[in-house]
Amino acid sequence: MSCNSCPPFGGYKFPSCFERYEGTSNKKNPGNVQTLHSLAHNVMPKFYDGVELDYYHRLAPNKFISAAWVLSHVKASGFRFGGLYTFHMMDDFMLTPTIIGDIHPTTLAANLNILYYPFKPLRLEAVLQKPGDNGLVETQYTIEWTRPSDTWTANLYNVRSDSGRSTLSVMRSITQHWAIGGELLLEWNGPNNLMKNLALAARYSHHHYSLAATASLKGLDVSYWQRIHPQIQMANLLAWNRSTRKTIATICYQWNFTNCAVNGMIDSDALVGFMWTKYLSHIPLQVGFSVVMNLPINRFAFGIRFVVDPSGLRRGD
Repeated sequence: MSCNSCPPFGGYKFPSCFERYEGTSNKKNPGNVQTLHSLAHNVMPKFYDGVELDYYHRLAPNKFISAAWVLSHVKASGFRFGGLYTFHMMDDFMLTPTIIGDIHPTTLAANLNILYYPFKPLRLEAVLQKPGDNGLVETQYTIEWTRPSDTWTANLYNVRSDSGRSTLSVMRSITQHWAIGGELLLEWNGPNNLMKNLALAARYSHHHYSLAATASLKGLDVSYWQRIHPQIQMANLLAWNRSTRKTIATICYQWNFTNCAVNGMIDSDALVGFMWTKYLSHIPLQVGFSVVMNLPINRFAFGIRFVVDPSGLRRGD
């Protein structure tokens, strides 16, 4: 085959006569280290305590208001209202920051979350929590850069001159199924007191199961998630703390039905939990209740939650 029409070599290696070599990359973005065990954690029940009533109302595809009333022994009780607002969107891309917030009108305790993508692969996020008293504002700042096969993340927690915590992490796909990464933790409680800790992370995943592990000098976390049926997921978690020499193993499951879901768990400390969530057909209401029992001390906690959602946000309509 003649290559007389090919351009002269100018320092770059071209395929002969621009011959196209077919092929695709099987690597996928692995996410970040913080979400390494998210598949297993999502299966675990989200327990309620007392009574919770939430209301969501959509004003536009990128704007909605919310209100919540909580009566609990564990969570902060009372009424809160807030919402989500994005100034401008094009299709599904946010062209301006998204602001999520709520406030307690009595104590003026407030939460504020600002999320912005100045470029598609770059995520900037700030989470601010103001307590009801005159305490310091809790802050968390995130900078994340996402590429086709790796993710670089920096998190800053309550960073001040006398104290603070920061994590620098990277997660990279090695093959279609393997991903490895690491995280550097920096903590300080004084100008000259800096503590460091390095954690290694790895995950092996397929479309119906995933095995993930993180290990450091402080401990070990292992999780296994599997979809054993189109409607049934199961997960196993193991956590070992080096300083306390304590190990906790947890087994949990999630069973999805047409308009409801059931979650359950049991761990090695004989803690048993159950959660049931149902979407009512004729009214825009989601009902859920949960029970968690501590068998060694014969105590239990019961909670119920109602979510009023005329816009169908909770269903994804």
